[in-house]
Amino acid sequence: VPTEIVQTLSAFLNFCYLVRRNVIDEGVLHQIEDALARFHEGREVFKRTGIRVDGFSLPRQHALKHYPFLIQEFGAPNGLCSSITESAHIQAVKKPWRRSNHNQPLGQILLTNQ
Repeated sequence: VPTEIVQTLSAFLNFCYLVRRNVIDEGVLHQIEDALARFHEGREVFKRTGIRVDGFSLPRQHALKHYPFLIQEFGAPNGLCSSITESAHIQAVKKPWRRSNHNQPLGQILLTNQ
């Protein structure tokens, strides 16, 4: 395994451990920003080595960029993850979409969610 991959994954895991803390002060916030910067700098190795040809541009990875600001605004996320909102999206949008006739579905989806 290339050293760059290990370093990139290490930065990502460090980020994950830091944001799961119950209390995040300015020092930890700087560590989070540093780990995130190292992850984003290093993730190109996955593209260069052919592990992921398109690189990483996934929505959840983009959301990571917003963590430091959101932690400053709202405090520690305390283990909150995107699967909670994903579950709500499935219930509120995907399932009603499947039940609709797909012809101007927004009104049908809104009625289903009343």
